[in-house]
Amino acid sequence: MKKYLLLFCLPLFFSCGEKGSSETREPDNILENLTFTIDTVVTNSGEDIFNLTMGIRSLDLSLDKKTLFYFENLPPKLLQVDLESKKLLEKKTFEVEGPNGIGSFVAKIEVGPDGKLFLMGNTGLGIFEESGTMLQNLKIEPEGIDFELAKNFFSLYGNSFYDWENQKIYTWPRDEGSETLGLISIDVQTKTAKIIDTPEMEIVKKYSIQSEDNGSFQVSAQRVYLSKHDGKILIACSAIGNLYEYDPQTENLKFIEINHQLIPNRLTGEVTNQLHSSRDFLKEMANINSQIMYQDLKWDSSRDLFLRIAMKVLPSNIPDEPTKYDYYLLAYDQNFNLLGESKLELRDRIDSSFFWKDGKLYSYVNVEDELGFAVFTFNF
Repeated sequence: MKKYLLLFCLPLFFSCGEKGSSETREPDNILENLTFTIDTVVTNSGEDIFNLTMGIRSLDLSLDKKTLFYFENLPPKLLQVDLESKKLLEKKTFEVEGPNGIGSFVAKIEVGPDGKLFLMGNTGLGIFEESGTMLQNLKIEPEGIDFELAKNFFSLYGNSFYDWENQKIYTWPRDEGSETLGLISIDVQTKTAKIIDTPEMEIVKKYSIQSEDNGSFQVSAQRVYLSKHDGKILIACSAIGNLYEYDPQTENLKFIEINHQLIPNRLTGEVTNQLHSSRDFLKEMANINSQIMYQDLKWDSSRDLFLRIAMKVLPSNIPDEPTKYDYYLLAYDQNFNLLGESKLELRDRIDSSFFWKDGKLYSYVNVEDELGFAVFTFNF
């Protein structure tokens, strides 16, 4: 395997406030003296090749976090990459049509137990084996919710995940025009659904915009992140630092407020949701994205805390000058108390397809058409 060296930046040092006078006192900000390094690793494709024309967009890790699963598309091919040995293990073509058909494009992959996969393609949804065989078709039009939404496959399932333990699909409708606002729980066995109201998530609609200009449409929607941790469903979004925690067993819903100090807790100000020119759309989108964009929370079992990235997008007023990004690392304990926050001084952009492994952030990079990752190691 060829060796590559890609320099991003030198290890950095951050200071966020004064140190306590007592050496035994727990710091108010555990990221006060944060340092980090960035190394670039490149995987070996062996006798095969990586098709990185579209980068990597739909991905997940095995339960032991050692193997990366993702899809090449058009046609769909499942790749398994060993992150320990840094090599391609297998590439398997999935069927586009027929009883095992997933469609030409796979937008969602979730790795489950016993070699099972929850997949959503542009035409199919179901539980699959790694070989490509569909074990269960989950393209359900559930009862109990709006009839039109139940029939709209992409809007209903476009942002969903599968609860393997309880055999339920949890989803957040992607149709910003829908009157439905809340987490939707779909019981796979009974094919029924119910809505868990989340009124604080009204901010998602408020700061999602779209434009129509002579038949050309543009959309910039706030992202909603759904995940499961310690038996609870977490609902977070890009527009606000707070989140919901839902207990499927007791049906208790808790809104958790987090008081960030270094960055805004939420988007503010008035916006125009419906625009009629590309210029106005881009201006409105820039005003929103320059405030704050929260990413999902990820549990770091090596430190017993949550880690999270937040960012600001800073467009340039100078033609041909690239957009700049401000990145922040945030840390919370298991009860979502803020433990630390720090700005990351980066020259390069973190790719939208990044993931966490063993407390390290892996950001996709294309290294001479080989699959590579900029690996952030955080020391605190």
